Amino acid sequence: MTGGNSPKAADRAWRRFVDRCLILDLEARANGSIRLLGALHGDRKLKIPDATSSDEAVRELNAFGEGADFVVGHNIVAHDRPLIEARLRGATLLDLPVVDTLYLAPLAKPQRPYHRLVKDYKLVGAEQSDPVADCLLTRQLLEECWDLLKEWESNNRWLLSFYRSCFDDSDEAEGASDLKLNGTGLFLEALGGRELQRDRLVGGFHYFAGEKACPDAIRSHLPPLLDRAESRPTIAYSLAWTMVAGTESVLPRWVHHQFPAASRLIRAVRGTPCGNSKCVYCSKHHNLDDKLKKYFGFPGFRDAPKTADGESLQQRIVTQVIEGRSLLGIMPTGGGKSLCYQLPAILRNEHSGALTVVISPLQALMKDQVESLNRKTTSPSLAATLNGLQTMPERRDVLEGVTLGRYAMLYVSPEQLRNTSFERAIRQREIASWVFDEAHCISKWGHDFRPDYLYAARFIREFSGREGIGIAPVACFTATAKLDVREEIVAHFAEELGQQIETIAGDRLDRDNLYYSVEEIPTSRKVARVDELLADRIGNPTRGAAIIYASSRKGTEELAAALRARGWEVEHFHAGLDPPEKKRVQDAFISGDLPIIVATNAFGMGIDKEDVRIVVHANVPGSIENYLQEAGRAGRDGKPAQCVLLFTE
Repeated sequence: MTGGNSPKAADRAWRRFVDRCLILDLEARANGSIRLLGALHGDRKLKIPDATSSDEAVRELNAFGEGADFVVGHNIVAHDRPLIEARLRGATLLDLPVVDTLYLAPLAKPQRPYHRLVKDYKLVGAEQSDPVADCLLTRQLLEECWDLLKEWESNNRWLLSFYRSCFDDSDEAEGASDLKLNGTGLFLEALGGRELQRDRLVGGFHYFAGEKACPDAIRSHLPPLLDRAESRPTIAYSLAWTMVAGTESVLPRWVHHQFPAASRLIRAVRGTPCGNSKCVYCSKHHNLDDKLKKYFGFPGFRDAPKTADGESLQQRIVTQVIEGRSLLGIMPTGGGKSLCYQLPAILRNEHSGALTVVISPLQALMKDQVESLNRKTTSPSLAATLNGLQTMPERRDVLEGVTLGRYAMLYVSPEQLRNTSFERAIRQREIASWVFDEAHCISKWGHDFRPDYLYAARFIREFSGREGIGIAPVACFTATAKLDVREEIVAHFAEELGQQIETIAGDRLDRDNLYYSVEEIPTSRKVARVDELLADRIGNPTRGAAIIYASSRKGTEELAAALRARGWEVEHFHAGLDPPEKKRVQDAFISGDLPIIVATNAFGMGIDKEDVRIVVHANVPGSIENYLQEAGRAGRDGKPAQCVLLFTE
């Protein structure tokens, strides 16, 4: 490179700009008084202790900043400048345009924008911050933004001019009194950005977004935002994120709050199909059959069960969840229930970076579903789980991944909703949907089983209130079709969240590939009959797997021992086992190393094992609902499977 584009010329341009900057940081007390103020101007440093309402501090600060054209800080618009305006009246820096590195970071590094300064000089977290050291970090971040924006411009000519045109610092602009505090536009101008005619910005957004946004939606939604100076930054931040969509990235929380139209614009140009068959973007990104095949390998949605009007129930639910509707989906066990929220979660994350939170009752269930999903979709980072069995490093990795936009879905046990680290992590993300798996646990059916499920709706309401956002849609799923259970779930969310939950159920709740039989048999014959059923359905060596349910812990142990004595490879499972033993037995069964398991109803909720050829109930279960849940674990691959209930008069 030569001339004005040479590295040396670029260094000189940076030097000229930063020498015109007064970089500022302060530490405030709880009452708003300024405990310590630090500043940089050129190579000089300034530190003023107890600067509140001090004429001497004002004089010292004015003399130090003489000749500066900009005030620079990190989060200075929202934090430092209002305190100076209130406590240090007469400071000349109040007349200078403000460059806030918080505003620049989402443009310069949209893949991983800075939310806070990384204060490496603090060896212990409890140490007090040093405002002069923070000024040095801010200058370092400012230079990084300068270099990165230059790099963006080198690969996308006129991008800086597009961004510059979105930040109007003129006194004449409507609503510019607040924007005057933020010299983002002047910083972009110093980098070489020039203001473009406003009518060129619609075409510019389309040009830079390429095939990552719908042209019809851009033409429809951008003009109203261009009409007002205070809404134009929305366009810049939306474009910056759109250009890196598909990577691990998030639109920063402060952008969601200060420019809420940015989230809406992204959803409008990326998440809503335009209906134009010739639109390259929408044809590629809103074709559910293509997405189903891409992520799950299925050629189409399940034909059965059907809705009342004869459509695929699975497809109907997926479509409504993607559209952001709140619903209660009733599907038979093994009917493809998980896909009804997993596919929408993946697509809504793909479209806007939003996170779906799945509240699930069992840790083993969450682990199984996450591993199964990541295995099916050949992606190790679509979903993660957060539960009480994880080590601190495992938990930290998950929370960091959530914050950085790594996951489309986060599975959590209801107890995690009381954990502040969980809330801090999801605060950085837009919430696409709250999903309740095994939603019957919300009803009286599950109160004793999982009382924290009842707290979940309260958490959602209070979290949304603290964040100042609307409550995201709620999607509930269960195989339990009992009318009073449905009504209780719907009433619960109407009362707690003010959401009207639509119930969507199929025309039938059984499955054609399952063959049910009931046999009356004396207790003395049960072991022999189970032996015969296993030989008939899975053979020895085995073909597929078998689950045998017993009503007591002792019963599982005795029946498993009796079957082992007859040559079967079998183990027992119940709630009294130590967690490591539970995990070992369950993992062995799911992986296929263990073909037969004898269990109480503590085993199996949500277990996604496709080749279970027979489910035997050695005792009568507690209810029809329990029986349908447990028997439905057979034949999830769609092939014939047998469900046998043995009872003694």
